[in-house]
Amino acid sequence: MTEIVTIEQRLPAIQQPVSDRTRQVIRSRHAESTRRAYAVDVRAFDAWVRGRGLGDALMASPAVVADFLTEQADAGLKPATLTRRLAAIRYAVVEAQEIGRLDPALPVPTDAKVVRDALAGLRRTVGTAQRKAAPATADRLRAMLDVCGDSLQGVRDRALLALGFGGAFRRGELVALTVADIQATTDGLMVRLMRSKTDQEGRGQQVPVLDGPRLRVKAALDDWLRAAGITDGPVFRTLGKGGRVLPRALTDRSVADVVKRRAAQAGLDPAAFSGHSLRAGFLTSAASTGATVFAMMAVSRHVKVDTLAGYVRAGQAFKDHAGAAFM
Repeated sequence: MTEIVTIEQRLPAIQQPVSDRTRQVIRSRHAESTRRAYAVDVRAFDAWVRGRGLGDALMASPAVVADFLTEQADAGLKPATLTRRLAAIRYAVVEAQEIGRLDPALPVPTDAKVVRDALAGLRRTVGTAQRKAAPATADRLRAMLDVCGDSLQGVRDRALLALGFGGAFRRGELVALTVADIQATTDGLMVRLMRSKTDQEGRGQQVPVLDGPRLRVKAALDDWLRAAGITDGPVFRTLGKGGRVLPRALTDRSVADVVKRRAAQAGLDPAAFSGHSLRAGFLTSAASTGATVFAMMAVSRHVKVDTLAGYVRAGQAFKDHAGAAFM
């Protein structure tokens, strides 16, 4: 006769903590940027819970999570941020269960109906429209490049802006580049990405960056590497006092700062721009000049055609307009 094992009998084995190495492997299922964002969200939730004397945030009830979302929305957070914070809380609770800190038999509070209903209600009342960064289109980018100047910082910023635009790179991709990742070709640069948002498993992607007569990406990059004396390691680096080139790479936040600073110097509203403006600018410019979606995807590495629809609409908003014949 088969012996039936009860959940009570299994709990000691289920609750056995995993090793430190396994814990590291579990955490690596999310990108480093995602883990950083989640850490900020979990700290916000923890501070909110403890500030109200409600105990351990990871043991919070569904009602507490729902109240947190509501107060955050009342404080001005958008539904997209609330959704991420909810995902972060769930991630923290599930991870605590996986590593043995919490009983895995306990329900995850973020999965409760009251929490789902609260988020749905907030989406309906607050709205889900997101403010998008202004694209640094080709003409805007040229204006930003023109104000960089010839200082070491200016030479670096010019190379960063040109390459970021030319490869439609995400901020994290741009600052992760090393000299070994970039190969000069007759027509431009072939850039190897070891990991990206659409390649979380690190299969590697090749990005062709055209060296056109207007942008001259190769020259901008060569000028920076030569001026900084960089022959290996990170391409885009921080500068110390006196313009000394430091060994550490820029952060993704630094990319946004460069874009905003050069936008302001070019007479544009810096508040409208972000690190994503370079990628958005390339795609918007490509769409406005009639590039096909598939040609755009070859550079942007999007895996879904639908994702590019917004850029195409923005770039071709007045092309073949329905009112062209009578307005």
